[in-house]
Amino acid sequence: MQRYFIYLAVLMALTSLFFAGCSPKEEQNKGQAGLANPRVLEVDEGVLSETMTLSGTLEALNSANVVARTSGKVATLSVDVGSRVSIGQTLMTLEAEELAAAVASAEANLENAVVTYDLALSKYERGKELAGAEALSKTDFEENYEGAFRKAAAAVKVARAALDQSQARYNDAIIKAPLSGIVTARNINVGELAGSSTPVFSISNLDKVVVCINVNEQQVNKFAEGQRVGVKVSAVAQNLFTGVVANIALAADPKLKAYPIKIELDNQEHKLKPGMFAEVVWENKLEQVLLIPREAVIASGGKSKVFVVENEEAKERVVETGAADGKNICITAGLSKGDKVIVSNPETLKDGMKVNTQQNQGGPPKEPQGNGEAK
Repeated sequence: MQRYFIYLAVLMALTSLFFAGCSPKEEQNKGQAGLANPRVLEVDEGVLSETMTLSGTLEALNSANVVARTSGKVATLSVDVGSRVSIGQTLMTLEAEELAAAVASAEANLENAVVTYDLALSKYERGKELAGAEALSKTDFEENYEGAFRKAAAAVKVARAALDQSQARYNDAIIKAPLSGIVTARNINVGELAGSSTPVFSISNLDKVVVCINVNEQQVNKFAEGQRVGVKVSAVAQNLFTGVVANIALAADPKLKAYPIKIELDNQEHKLKPGMFAEVVWENKLEQVLLIPREAVIASGGKSKVFVVENEEAKERVVETGAADGKNICITAGLSKGDKVIVSNPETLKDGMKVNTQQNQGGPPKEPQGNGEAK
């Protein structure tokens, strides 16, 4: 009996040693090898199209509200809404009889001052001759000849300045176009009193219009001045107009927390009207970039990672991602062409897990056709 117990103890010890020889990792892999049977795709190069659609409104490239510089009753109107005007063209005039009279008076005063100046100049020239011949004292020359000439010259300057001032006041009664364009508003009629604070006309240059959009910090660097983008104005046409990026804000608007961008469009036919709704379609085609399906990437701890198959084991890789569409994502670092990436349920995998991929290998399309919103 004692020998029986000894044999039994030895057998139990050998059994414990056998099971102790299997590591926890091997036990884990043995238990999980049958569970992991994922779809695997080989990393390849392809073409990715990024697309963004941003909303905005049309505005005139150049516009101005015209205000009278002086108050007065409207005498004439030369244009109306829809009139095409050139810079400097007369839009309307104010009643200005008093101003015209002031101009006439200033002109007369200038003429009188010029006559006095001419007489003083002749007398001054004779005085210099007499002084040179010592027929005239220095004091007499300075007071009666040179002094009178200088006073006459100063009087001409004063009279000319007064005329310029009167002429400027009269000119303020003639309201002219500050830019070339189309009259989009007229807010006054003949006989009404024009003030110096309320616009009487609005003028816009509609030969070019701009779309104003606001973008976030991830989007702003995708635009560059001079870049061509598509613009859709559904109220005018279903096809895209071609716009050019004209201005990109260097700092975010503190109220909107966004970066304003202006895009210019040619509008020679004036079909595009300020205030119309517009959509800016930004597109970028990336060729020969490494692509994998988006579902293969896991975001964890602020990093992106994937699982690749190496020696029938799932190996974790940290990657850097780039542009993406609705189907694929560009990998800029961490993977190479030909790597085998696990696509299906990567979140269930662990580094070092045994996988069986014999019947689940394939490859991504050469040119992904996804056109979803870009990141």
